[in-house]
Amino acid sequence: LPESYASTARIKVESDTPPVAGQPSYDPYFIQTTFEIIQSQLVLNAVIDKLKLNAAWGKKYFNGQTLKTSETMEILKMRLQLAPVRNTTLIAITVYSDDKMEAAQIANAIAESYQDFRVKSHAELMAKGIDVMGQEFQKQETQIQQVQSDVESLRQQLKISSDAHASQTPQEQPYWDKQHQLEQLRRLHDLLYSKLEAEKLDALLPQRLVQITDQAEPGFRPVKPNKPLNIFIGAVAGGFLGLVAGAVSALVSFKFG
Repeated sequence: LPESYASTARIKVESDTPPVAGQPSYDPYFIQTTFEIIQSQLVLNAVIDKLKLNAAWGKKYFNGQTLKTSETMEILKMRLQLAPVRNTTLIAITVYSDDKMEAAQIANAIAESYQDFRVKSHAELMAKGIDVMGQEFQKQETQIQQVQSDVESLRQQLKISSDAHASQTPQEQPYWDKQHQLEQLRRLHDLLYSKLEAEKLDALLPQRLVQITDQAEPGFRPVKPNKPLNIFIGAVAGGFLGLVAGAVSALVSFKFG
């Protein structure tokens, strides 16, 4: 059997969604979803392009014929094994190859590609959220300007001085109601401004959604075939077949001898 080496990179993964108070923080689908993303075109295509596997594997296994990306993808998936590290948020990315350097190189490239994917996805998510808040901020500004104009119009109509205090006079009540509405809108506007600036600052900070905790290293010895195990099984099977052959031979000799 051809020799095969294994190399493993380990990554620590966190969810984009912060935990909600009163709800369990554990997402039973998060790890499985992560596995599917790691094995998807979004991640593996970047690995294939970075390491030029279409040409490298075509030259190595198909007489120099450059492979299609879909063909390389199938080979890569067969050589890839993902496993959660028990009781942690770590994931082990193991790659098998007849070349120990290649196995380590591909495992590290997959870890880095997934890390880049998560950083890009988070940045896009943050940008969308900031854009939505920015649009709401502009709407509030327009509304404040309109209400402010209404307040000024009522003040002039009712001949209320700019330094006047709230009055219970029925004729002036529309003005004070509109003034109260303006103050509420300004408070909400200030809160939204603070949140928007905080989101912009957070978007500039480095994200730790995926950390590569262990780089893959070339294996010291092949993991397949397991020669000691194969020798043991062969010895046991040979001994068993020898006993069977001996028993059959003795039975034949006894019957026809």
